[in-house]
Amino acid sequence: MRPSLWSFMVMASSCLAQGDLAALLASQDDLSTLLELVGLVDGLADTLSSASNITIVAPTNQAFANVPRDIPEGQAVELRNDTIAISALLANHVFKGIYPSNVITNIPTFAQTLVNGSYVSAQQPFSNFTGGAYNGLVKNGDDVCILSGELTISTVTEADIKLGEGITIHKIDTVMSFGAPLQLFTYRSGYLAMNAALEAAQLNVDFGLTGAGIPGLNISDYTIFVPTDAAFESIGSVLESADLETLQEVLKYHIIPNNVIFSPSLGNVTVPSLQGNNLTITVLPDGSAWVNDARITYPNTILFNGVVHVIDSVLAPGDFDRTSLEPSAPASERLAFPNASFVSALPFSSVAFAGDLMTYTTTPVLLQTVAAVPTPLSEANASATTTTSSLPQFTGACSGLFPSRVVALSIAVFAAFLM
Repeated sequence: MRPSLWSFMVMASSCLAQGDLAALLASQDDLSTLLELVGLVDGLADTLSSASNITIVAPTNQAFANVPRDIPEGQAVELRNDTIAISALLANHVFKGIYPSNVITNIPTFAQTLVNGSYVSAQQPFSNFTGGAYNGLVKNGDDVCILSGELTISTVTEADIKLGEGITIHKIDTVMSFGAPLQLFTYRSGYLAMNAALEAAQLNVDFGLTGAGIPGLNISDYTIFVPTDAAFESIGSVLESADLETLQEVLKYHIIPNNVIFSPSLGNVTVPSLQGNNLTITVLPDGSAWVNDARITYPNTILFNGVVHVIDSVLAPGDFDRTSLEPSAPASERLAFPNASFVSALPFSSVAFAGDLMTYTTTPVLLQTVAAVPTPLSEANASATTTTSSLPQFTGACSGLFPSRVVALSIAVFAAFLM
């Protein structure tokens, strides 16, 4: 039985109304599409108006017009006929916490939204993080940008529109995207060796493909280190002679289960891997981040249910002594398998999602250059661009929504219409 909207509203009675979201959207000519989509989810405008400590990211009409029509959310925007996809899309644009533009720095902040595993349409699920999908906020020159799945960058075109004291709204020029499942990401990004290794290893782990026909344990909330094709080729001789169990152990060593670690949270720590041995994380004063002897070359790709950090060498299970790290050495001299040699034709080649047409032909410059971790210089810049008055609101959590009731309310109102 679907819970009634009135029961949700009664739950929210202790939360004072912040303003009229529908009226605010109606006053903005370039947000009329958003207003119409919000109106398709009964009671959503009132529920969000009654919330506090949230940031609403508002795509403009042109942003919605640019959404590809061959994906579920694009079809829903075009036809206005899929409440589940529309609800998921809108939920992905509401951050838990207030993030005014003046606290966003060149070090990305990754915050959770209201979209969770309850949003499943006939075509696909949309996200499966505990507590909500992640998106990133980062300064790019004078612009504030938002990072989401599928290497998507949205630029804030008008910031800090207030709806009462507890709601901040930013207009953006590009609709945020959902994260892809791991192997779909590796195919689209060209990390075919990792894709093929996962196929060959038969880990019996599903990284985001749900459904009755999908075998294996579905895991969520994980961090995975993905070596480049060149990294696999550099130890090709070892892979040629590796048995299935060895391949499984090596790949599981690249996964941190039940721990979503974005690069700004990295430090000099050890973290247990899915394989069982610890991974040694190192952050150097120059801002470079390392896992064992491998450098993180491309951090923070948001997946359907995890985060990817691309690394320049394949990790070998076992203890690693941080003092042995040689950061100035090229990747070819930092092999975790010291007796390995280069082989161009790897022993596994069958890939998942072969033939998918949405390959990433280029990587946005911002994603290649954004700082992975704070450095002394970036911390100084950050302190210079924040204001004391804003910081108390920059909570990164929905505490003002009374998590036991009204955060659940905002999520539940979306979810109620999926039942």
